[in-house]
Amino acid sequence: MITHIQYFGCDARPEWDEKLQALFMEARQHKAVSDASARVEEPQNAPYRYRITVTLKAPGPDIQAHGDGYTFDEALIGVRAGVRQVLKRHAEKAAQQTGAARGVKAAHRG
Repeated sequence: MITHIQYFGCDARPEWDEKLQALFMEARQHKAVSDASARVEEPQNAPYRYRITVTLKAPGPDIQAHGDGYTFDEALIGVRAGVRQVLKRHAEKAAQQTGAARGVKAAHRG
């Protein structure tokens, strides 16, 4: 997996890199991610201090999530929740498309 982490308006910290890498690995356990990128920014005139945007490239639709917060960890929690929600929605949609109609016997599914 190829990873890219960009910082805008703030300095990179090793513990932030570790937390973002852990997020990438967590997502990779659920879906085959080939490329992961994150953008950490500290906007000038915003009601929050940090904004994190994550893009995970995988077979099928890509996964995008973002989180805002007064601290890096708070923004990361929002991103993690967004990624989990998208992965759950993709899994549910895949289950709907592969499931047979209710009451159809296995021999008649095709």
